[in-house]
Amino acid sequence: MPVDILVLGATGFTGRLITRYLYNHPQRGAFTFAIGIRSRSKGEELKKSLGLDDSVKIVQVDVNRYEDVEAAVKETKVVINVVGPYWIWGTNVVRACAEHGRRYVDLSGEPHFMKKIIERYDFVSTKTGAIIIPGCGFDSIPADLLVFLSNRTLKNALGPDAQLGLSQTFYSMKGGISGGTLATLMTEAEIVPKYKLLEAQKDYAVSQARGRPSPPPAAAVRMPFSSQYGAYFPMAIPNRSVVQRTFGINALIASYGHLLFGVDQTKEKEAELRPLVYGPEFRYAEYLTVGSSKLVAVVVSTFAKLLLLLVFNFAPARWLMKMFMPKPGQGPSDETMEKGWMNITNYTECASSPGVWAKSVMRGQGDPGYLLTASMISEAALGLVLDDASLPSSAHLGGVLTPSTGLGGVLINRLKATGRIQFESEIVRADEESRKDR
Repeated sequence: MPVDILVLGATGFTGRLITRYLYNHPQRGAFTFAIGIRSRSKGEELKKSLGLDDSVKIVQVDVNRYEDVEAAVKETKVVINVVGPYWIWGTNVVRACAEHGRRYVDLSGEPHFMKKIIERYDFVSTKTGAIIIPGCGFDSIPADLLVFLSNRTLKNALGPDAQLGLSQTFYSMKGGISGGTLATLMTEAEIVPKYKLLEAQKDYAVSQARGRPSPPPAAAVRMPFSSQYGAYFPMAIPNRSVVQRTFGINALIASYGHLLFGVDQTKEKEAELRPLVYGPEFRYAEYLTVGSSKLVAVVVSTFAKLLLLLVFNFAPARWLMKMFMPKPGQGPSDETMEKGWMNITNYTECASSPGVWAKSVMRGQGDPGYLLTASMISEAALGLVLDDASLPSSAHLGGVLTPSTGLGGVLINRLKATGRIQFESEIVRADEESRKDR
C-alpha cells in the first residue's frame, strides 16, 4: 500500500523538524508517511529520538542509486526531498517523480538546479501528470505567495484586467543558520560550473515568457509608504526566479487555455485564468530591511556582496567559513528557533492605475529558515495529498511548477491554520486610503 508522503533526508537537521511536524500534525489520522534514509539503523535511532510509533515506516534508499529512488517513489504519492545540495543529490528524485507521475516538493534555493530540472523533466511531467514544486520553504514560498496575494488584491479591487507594475518584497527576520545551508553555498562555489550559475541567474531564465527587465541592483532602496530602507538580499535571485516562473506559467496558460483545457471549457477557464496574469509591465525585486538609515543600507549591501565575492573566488575564505560554521546536520536549538520571527512585506503597484498599490504582509513566529520552513514544506506536501480538488488548474496540467501555480490559495489557507503564520493584504493609495482584503 503506497504511503501518502515520503520524507527523504529525515535524519538531517531540517528533515528531523519536518518529521516531527508531520507526526504531530492535527490531521495525522488523514495521511500516512514514511522516512527515507540510507541506513536503517539511523532510521531506527531517529524514530526512537523523536518518539515515533510503528505507523511511521522506514524506507531504505540511496539517492545516488536511481533504482533505489525509483522503487521508493513508486510506493509514494508525494515526496518531500530535503537531501541537498540539490545540484548533487536532487536530480534522481525529480526524474523518478516525473517519470512515474508523482508529486514532489523540496527546499531548493538553487536557480541552476531549477533550470536543470525544467529542461530535463518539465515536459515529461506534463505527460505523466507529475507535479514538481521546488522552493517550498523560506526560499521561495513567501516571495511567490505574497506577489500572488498582491495580484489577487489588486484584481479584486480594480477588476480582472488590472495590470501589475513594479513589485518589491522587503524582508525583516531573526533566525539561525544550519550546516546544510552552508553546504549548499559551498557547492555553488566549488562544484557548480560558473557558467551554469550565471545562466540561471539571468532574468526570466526559468520562465516560459519574458517580461520587463528587473530593476537594476541598488545598495539602498526606500520601501514605499515608509521611512525604511532595503539593502542587498542574497536570496533575491533564487526567489526572483520562482516569481518569474509563476509569471510565465500564468501567462502561458491564460493564452493557450482553449488548447490545454478544451474548447468546451473556454469561457469558464478564461474567467478563472485571466485574473492570474500579472501583465507585460510586471517586474520584481527583493531587499533586506535594515532600518531608516540609507547609509546603513549601503554598508550592509557592500559587506554582503564583498563576503559573497570572497566565498566564490577565494578558497581560503571558504576554508575559514567551514572551520567556524555549523556542519551539515547541525543547526539552532529549539529554544533559539522559537525566538525567531519573520515579517515580510510586498508592495506591488498597478501599472494600469498608477498610484494604486497592493501591500501584502506575511508574518511568522519561529525561525523562518527552519521551524517555519518545516511548516511550509509540510503543508505544501499535505495540500498535494489532501486538497487535490482545490488545487489551481495549472497544477492539474503537471510540470515543474511554483508554490502559487501548484498550490495557490490552498497553501495560504493551510499556513494560516498552523497558528504560526499570518497573511494580510490591502490596497494602498497615495491619499492613504486603504481597504482590507483578507
